[in-house]
Amino acid sequence: MKKTGADIFRRTIELLLLLAIAVSAFFLAAPFVAFSNEGRESLVPAERKKNILIVGKSDRKAYLDQVLLGAEKVSKRNEAAVTVYTGKSNAEEISMQALFNYASYLNADGIIACIEDDDERLDIPRKTNGEPIPLVTIGSYAPNLPQLSYIGANYSELGKITAREITEQIGPGGKVILLESDAASDTNHSNLMSGLLGALSAHPEISVKTLQFERESSFSKEDNLRQQLASQEGLELIVSLAEQTTILAAQSVRDLNLSGKVKLIGFGDSDDCRADFEKKIVTELISVKTQDIGRRAMTELFEFLQNGYANSFVSAEVEVLKEGGE
Repeated sequence: MKKTGADIFRRTIELLLLLAIAVSAFFLAAPFVAFSNEGRESLVPAERKKNILIVGKSDRKAYLDQVLLGAEKVSKRNEAAVTVYTGKSNAEEISMQALFNYASYLNADGIIACIEDDDERLDIPRKTNGEPIPLVTIGSYAPNLPQLSYIGANYSELGKITAREITEQIGPGGKVILLESDAASDTNHSNLMSGLLGALSAHPEISVKTLQFERESSFSKEDNLRQQLASQEGLELIVSLAEQTTILAAQSVRDLNLSGKVKLIGFGDSDDCRADFEKKIVTELISVKTQDIGRRAMTELFEFLQNGYANSFVSAEVEVLKEGGE
């Protein structure tokens, strides 16, 4: 049958509409392409039964990769795929809520979220049918967020462990320099300090001085710390209570040529911290085992998915590295 001009016009309109729908679908999906997929499995294989996401800010990538290693030990036994997503788009950080929304878009079966202390009030992520996605949190505890379980350290107990290591490393009448971290207002840090100072109160012979970074100083943090440590008389033991200050303290010890002369108890589970310990710049390294956090978080998720319940709080394993073993 010969096509009329009207038929050709109608067919052209249909093709244009299909093209418009395709373009709209592309731009709808575009925001999600910005997410950085750091997992080992970008798609869920056909044989996998569950899809679990680990989400967090982009500056926690190294930490989340270690969490992933621990989570994979459990996911393989449960025929699940586990993937890390960190939020960054054109050098701009994407909010935790946007990461939650992305998990909803993917219809994830479970989420392990690294919550920051300053995260805004968050809405629980939901599947496409409106059902809440099971959520386990790590990092900071979010009391207003419905979560199955929080996996983290008992920071009060961690403070007591640090106090024990201080008393073993310092002589009678010695002076301890505690390095205050940027997380001084964090609840976890407050609990750590309370446990530490409470335990040290039983040792009045030990002098404790806290050094704080000058927030308004014209010096960098590295220069500021190095200057403060250089001015200390009778420097014997430095104690850092955070990963970043451990790295800064180790650099200052090197710069001041104090390696082997001043002891440094550090905190952290990063490759940089462990390298400084292996070089004997850090005398002892206390850490919450990151892979254990991933393993326990996945265990609680699958306990809930399979049995309908989970432990509300789980303490991760604490590791103390020192020369000659723990």
